[in-house]
Amino acid sequence: MDRFEKAVQRIINIDWSFRKHDRPSYELLVTEFINRGNVFRDVYCPENNMRKPIYSAVQVLGIEEKIRIDIQKKVEGLDLIKQGWMVEFLCKYFLEWEWIISYGVNIDVRFEDLYEPIILLFERGGRVSYHHNELVCGKYGWPQNVHSFPRTEFIELNIERLDEIDGVV
Repeated sequence: MDRFEKAVQRIINIDWSFRKHDRPSYELLVTEFINRGNVFRDVYCPENNMRKPIYSAVQVLGIEEKIRIDIQKKVEGLDLIKQGWMVEFLCKYFLEWEWIISYGVNIDVRFEDLYEPIILLFERGGRVSYHHNELVCGKYGWPQNVHSFPRTEFIELNIERLDEIDGVV
């Protein structure tokens, strides 16, 4: 099974009815997702000052035409709109990204797991929304136009570490 099919399976396997509010790992996961996106855009599109946290990396690269399947139809088949527009778009962008990597578009290896933090958040029962122009997850909020974070290195994410942060035994 290639990366794309694994990505589709991950989304299928998410229990969307399972929700946990305000786990400590959520702040880390959303912050890491935003950080990875900012570093990605610093490398591939440094002149763009708009740093919205919900973005398509494929569009940033301008390679939408390389996707040979209709990702939107795949997303509609997964019926993600029931989870809200943000979940639908983030999953769509994740699938686009996994598709181009699976089918040979050359990507800087640092960015292969660009959407991993947000997908882990969904798998762990977290959700994001917008409120008063902020991206919100639990009790935390991030400005909609996130210009930069001081970090340029990525945090290694693994389930054991996230469980430890959340105090899950």
